[in-house]
Amino acid sequence: MGFVAAALLQVVNPKAWAMALTAVTAYGRLGAWLITAVFVAVNLPCCGSWVLLGEQMRRWLHRPRALQAFNWGAALLMVVSVLPLLGS
Repeated sequence: MGFVAAALLQVVNPKAWAMALTAVTAYGRLGAWLITAVFVAVNLPCCGSWVLLGEQMRRWLHRPRALQAFNWGAALLMVVSVLPLLGS
């Protein structure tokens, strides 16, 4: 997926619509613009670092053994994260 396709995908992002509608409803247009500015200010460095990390991981994960190790590690972390819920 390219940049333009990913950007256009945000048009159908239900979380973005929920946030936008909530901001306009709760704070009016001026408040919504302020919230938008804060979201943009926070989102750009966060997404930028996420892209850089993803690019570095892509270089590492093109090897089958590295990809398999990553998948097992991610699966293990997912299982461990669910364990506290099972004890409740």
